[in-house]
Amino acid sequence: MTRAESKARNAFEKTEKIYRKQVSKKYGWKQSDYINWKIVSGYYFCLYHCTLENAFIEVKPLFVDDLWWEIFEMPENQQAPKSLRGLGAFAITGVKLKEYLVFDSTRISISDYSESEIEKTWDDMFKTIEQDIASFLKENPVPDSFSPSDEQKYGWVSPLYTLMMDIHSGNLSKALERIDYFKSYEKNGGSSGYIGPKGDAFEYITEWCKKRL
Repeated sequence: MTRAESKARNAFEKTEKIYRKQVSKKYGWKQSDYINWKIVSGYYFCLYHCTLENAFIEVKPLFVDDLWWEIFEMPENQQAPKSLRGLGAFAITGVKLKEYLVFDSTRISISDYSESEIEKTWDDMFKTIEQDIASFLKENPVPDSFSPSDEQKYGWVSPLYTLMMDIHSGNLSKALERIDYFKSYEKNGGSSGYIGPKGDAFEYITEWCKKRL
């Protein structure tokens, strides 16, 4: 990428971010940097726009992070701005609901996209997203039971997400069984990827569950 192209792309990013915020607000979304989020029917929906060309939306029950932060001994996060559930390094990764193509990679320049085109692109995008959310909620009206299997309909599901759903539903023994499996599963290398003062997240969850069994 040439210096001129990089400059044009940066200018485009600043402009599209302004219009993304304006348009998303019409549909009830809030914005923080590269994410937009909203809470609907007990679910936390988060749209990630990490690159100009693409975006994707994740969903998780609102209680998932609260339970996780209680177990991982970070209760102060429960009172933090809701954007932390999408941006936070210690937030549970949601289930990927859908991916979207946003801007044409061959036209990433302010001179190629008028401001009205940028606004319309986001308006059309949020209309589609709202329809996708409505369809999702019709299929999954109860957050307490939204626990999809890994690598099936929604692709990869975070082990911690699955464990939080087990615990929320009272299946503590099942959660402990899963931890043994995750630890031995080569894909995860025996680690949850989250480390606290007392060790790996799996150790926090194991201790929490055993105290309550």
